[in-house]
Amino acid sequence: MNFANVSVIAAILTSILILGGSCHKSCSRNASLMKSIQYQLKLVEANDGKCDCYHSPSTPSFGKVGFLVYNSKTLQNIGNGAVVVYDTVTTNIGGGYDKSTGVFTASVEGLYYFTWTVLTQAGKTFYTHLILNDTVVAKNHAGASGMSTYMPSSQRAVLQMKKNDKVSIRIHNGGSFMHGGQWSTFSGFKI
Repeated sequence: MNFANVSVIAAILTSILILGGSCHKSCSRNASLMKSIQYQLKLVEANDGKCDCYHSPSTPSFGKVGFLVYNSKTLQNIGNGAVVVYDTVTTNIGGGYDKSTGVFTASVEGLYYFTWTVLTQAGKTFYTHLILNDTVVAKNHAGASGMSTYMPSSQRAVLQMKKNDKVSIRIHNGGSFMHGGQWSTFSGFKI
């Protein structure tokens, strides 16, 4: 159904319900029905005329997806190649981030923006990669070796993703120390 057809249907239904619903007070059900139909038509219009037939609470409205996660505690001595599992979820619209695995799975195809920040302490390192499926896409170098202060590092990436593509943060060359408690975060959203 194209956008023009949706608009025509909306106009016709609105006219019928307004004319039929203004007869007397007992037609309050018509007003509720009209509001429901208008809401459903707005959903279709906002989705470029496409019906979201599989919409459910776990499926994001109109493809909206976004998450922000962090660790509740410091991570130390994580092995090379391990997925960094952020155990605390602040936002997870669309339910794409799995805090038990540390993996984000795209629920809809589209262009996504990801960013992650690492804070390591003096004399420590925590090198990471952003992985799309099994491919390294970006690297983050939080290295404070030989320093007497904390070292923050952040990185970002814009990725075209297909439905069910997976993104995670993995350790590169070992992760000796990453501060938890909102100092080190991972987030992403569909543009």
